[in-house]
Amino acid sequence: MVGSLLASAVSEQTYRAPDMVAYDEAQALLAACMQNIPLLATEFVSISQASGRVLAEDIRAVMPRPEADISAMDGYAFRCADMEKAGSVGLPLAGQIAAGDAPPPLEEGVAYSILTGARIPAGADCVVAQERTSITDGHVYLLEQNARNGLNIRRSGEEFCKGDMLLEHGQKLDWRHLPLLAHQGKEQVSVYKRPKICVVANGAEFGATATDARTELNTQLLATMLQSEGALVTRYVCRSDSMEDLHKVLHQCAQESDILITTGGISVGQTDHVLPVLRQMGAKCLFRRVKMRPGKPITVMQLGQKMVFCLPGNPGAAAICAQLFVVPFLRGLVGEKQEKNASMLIEGQSSFSYVAASDTTCFLPVHFIEDKGENLINLVPSVGASDILCLTRATGLVKISAGQSLQAGEMCKMIPFAV
Repeated sequence: MVGSLLASAVSEQTYRAPDMVAYDEAQALLAACMQNIPLLATEFVSISQASGRVLAEDIRAVMPRPEADISAMDGYAFRCADMEKAGSVGLPLAGQIAAGDAPPPLEEGVAYSILTGARIPAGADCVVAQERTSITDGHVYLLEQNARNGLNIRRSGEEFCKGDMLLEHGQKLDWRHLPLLAHQGKEQVSVYKRPKICVVANGAEFGATATDARTELNTQLLATMLQSEGALVTRYVCRSDSMEDLHKVLHQCAQESDILITTGGISVGQTDHVLPVLRQMGAKCLFRRVKMRPGKPITVMQLGQKMVFCLPGNPGAAAICAQLFVVPFLRGLVGEKQEKNASMLIEGQSSFSYVAASDTTCFLPVHFIEDKGENLINLVPSVGASDILCLTRATGLVKISAGQSLQAGEMCKMIPFAV
């Protein structure tokens, strides 16, 4: 094993990486590759555990909502014609109907006290709010002549009817969707399994005996980001510059994960072993380096049916690359419906000017605010690709395409961070 790895390191000196690609080309290559990678398997979970999961089935209504005609408020139910005929005498009260009661048909010439959500008795065609009536000697009188057919009655199926599509497969579930499932009597729902991701950092500088030991930040940053997307993330740190040690870690991670992510070790230094080790494992390069800033070193490879994202070692660049490449891929792997990019962008007026280099697409950390009815997008100061403080102050990114510029006062669109 050691000999083959050393041979791989030597051959790396003569290996010619694919030409650096433009940002949009890199995204197109990844999207095309995604078409040939199967979605994750599905499983059934209880609806109490379904929040944050992605539906693997369509949900159609097996019953309407409301299930029957119901009262929209506390009041009195009767026939409009009966009340008009009774005039100043009013209608005698025959009883009260509460939510959950199965009322008998309405007899001619009487009214019922009715509570919000209670079924309308057959024959009643109107509900007048309690505060618009008066009760004397067991009779209900109208304080104003406002009774009309259908008043304050929620009709069966006015929200949705039996057979209507409620939720489509690919919908990521949250608090808005779970009441629908409960209403339809769903105790369990089919969802895509949570993806398993291994995040690997490497370098002797993370070892306890290093003379200039560093705190490893990237695996924590990336794990937290991807866990918020529903992934099951395992963090590994190879605390040496040994190719053999790195191979052991990456080989183990490849067996355990649906997606493999590395951070650092992908440049051209003598201790940058990630790419040669992955090639020795059989990984094929989809693209090597992207004309973007920050994040130029990003490399994406394919190991069988598994994608390997090799992110830069600088934390800021690693975070931005993960937002732009890993998160969208992860959502696709679990079948999540991809909303149109335009609908995900937030528009506002730029408070700054910027000119991108002719061959580099730039992503700028920005902060979105609403001020006196205007949407403003402000540049967040950054010291470069290693900056993690600026990420805490930013709410998203503004993309400036290669050779393009943005002037203060112009409208621009922010890509919000996935948090």
